[in-house]
Amino acid sequence: MHQLRALGISAEAEAIYVDLMARGALSVEEVADGTAGSVDGPLDELAAVGLIERSDGKVLPHPPHLAMEALAQRHTKEADLARESAALLSELWTAGIGQQTYVELLPSAEAAWSVLGNVQVDARERVRAMTVGNQASTQHRIVDGLFDALGRGVTYEVIYGTQVLQHSEALRMVQLCVDAGEQARVFPQVPLNLTIVDDRWALLSARTTVGGITSTAAMVVHHSPFLTGLVGVFDAFWRMAVPITSGTEPSDMTGAPSLETKRLLTYLSAGLTDESIAREFGVSERTIARRISRLQETLGAQTRFQLGVQASRQQWL
Repeated sequence: MHQLRALGISAEAEAIYVDLMARGALSVEEVADGTAGSVDGPLDELAAVGLIERSDGKVLPHPPHLAMEALAQRHTKEADLARESAALLSELWTAGIGQQTYVELLPSAEAAWSVLGNVQVDARERVRAMTVGNQASTQHRIVDGLFDALGRGVTYEVIYGTQVLQHSEALRMVQLCVDAGEQARVFPQVPLNLTIVDDRWALLSARTTVGGITSTAAMVVHHSPFLTGLVGVFDAFWRMAVPITSGTEPSDMTGAPSLETKRLLTYLSAGLTDESIAREFGVSERTIARRISRLQETLGAQTRFQLGVQASRQQWL
C-alpha cells in the first residue's frame, strides 16, 4: 500500500495508520512499540490530514474517505487559486513588457533553462525540438526526465546541428536518447533552438556574440498563429534532415551496415567534408575516399548524391 505515500505522507506514518485500521484505537506507547525513533512526527502528519485524532493519550483512527475527500477539496481550491494567480500575473507580465498575451519574453538564459527543464514533465504526447551546435551535451542534463517522458509514451523528434557529430560526448548522449526511443535527425545549419510541446506552447531561443560578449534571447510562445508558424518551420527542417539511427550493431547475417558505415553515411548526408570526416575517424582523407568509393560500388551509386538516396532506400540511414 503506497496510496498515502503519493500524498506526501511518510512511510512511517502510513505504516502507523494501517496498523490503527487493523487494531483500532491505541495508546501512544502501543503505537510506538516496536518502532524505531519517535512517533510524534508521523502522528502529526496523520493528524494534519485528518486521518487520526489524539485524545487522553490515545490515538484514534478516522475513516479515510472523509479525510481524503477534505484533502482533495483543499488541493482543488489551491489549484484554482494557482490558476487565478497565473492569469492575473500573466496580465501584469503582459502589461509590463507590452507584448501580445501569447508571447512571454524571458529575462535571461537561466530562465530559459528553467522553462526547458519543465518540458519533460509538462509534455503529454509529443515534443519536437531543434538544437544548435553542441548544446546537446549540456541540454542532456535533463536526459533523465526525457527517459521518463519516453516511458510515459511521449514521442520525441529532435533535430541536431552537425556539430553534435564532431563531439564524442555529445554524440554519445544523443545515441543514448535514440536507443531509448527518441527520433533524432541532423542538419548542417540549425538556425535557432526550438522546443515545441504538444502544439500547446514552444520555447524559442537564440544566442549571439558581439565584441566577445555572448547574449541569449528567449521567449515562450503559446497557442497562436505564431506557434503554428514555428511548427511549420520545424516540419520543413525535419523533412530535410538526416536520421541518426540506433547504435545497436546489426548482425553480419542481415547484410546491414556496420555502425562505422552508418556513421560515415550520416556524416556524408549531413554535408561534412572528407577532411572533417577523416579527422573524426582518425584516418587519412584518402582512406575515407576509398571507403566512400566502395560504398558506391556496393549500392550501385555513380555519385555521392545517389549514394545517399540508395542508402536511404536500403534503410541504412
